[in-house]
Amino acid sequence: MRRERKVELAQRLREQLEDAKILIAANYQGLTVHQMEDIRNTFKEANCTFNVIKNSVVKKAIESTKWSVLDEQLKGANAFALGFDDPAVVAKIIVEKAKEFEKLDVKFGCLDGKLLSKEDIKALSKLPPKEILLAQLLGSMKAPISGFVNVLAANIRQLLYVLKAIEEKKKEG
Repeated sequence: MRRERKVELAQRLREQLEDAKILIAANYQGLTVHQMEDIRNTFKEANCTFNVIKNSVVKKAIESTKWSVLDEQLKGANAFALGFDDPAVVAKIIVEKAKEFEKLDVKFGCLDGKLLSKEDIKALSKLPPKEILLAQLLGSMKAPISGFVNVLAANIRQLLYVLKAIEEKKKEG
C-alpha cells in the first residue's frame, strides 16, 4: 500500500474515531468472505462498522487521541468494530458473532479511553439496551414521586369517603 493511501486511510479512521464511543478488535483469520460479509451487514444494520485495517494505519490514526491506549495491543491480524451509539450493542453483536463463527476471536476493546479486556466486553454485552436502562432509571426516579402523590391523595380520598357516609346517613335519617 502506498504511503499516501495509508495517510488518507488513517485520516478517515481518525475522523470516524472522533464520533465513535467504542472500538473492539477481533482476530478474523480463518473466516470466509461470506462470514465476513454477514458480520459486516449485521454491524451496518446497527449503525456500526466492522473493517479489517492494518495495524500501522490504526496506530497512525490513534496518535494523540483518547484511543492511544490501544497502541500496545495492536499485534497480529485485527478487524475493528466501531460503535457510534450504544456501546453495549457493539459488544453484544461481536460476542454473538464470535459464538456463531468460532474463528472470530474477540481480543480487546476501548471505551472512552479505557482499555477493555475480552471479559469486560462479554460483561458489556450482557447489559440491556440503552432504551431499557433509561426506562428502568426513569421508573426508579418516578416511584418515590408516585408514592408521595398517592399518600397525599389518600387523605383527600378518606375525607371524601367520610363526607359520602355523612350524606348517606342524612338521607336515611
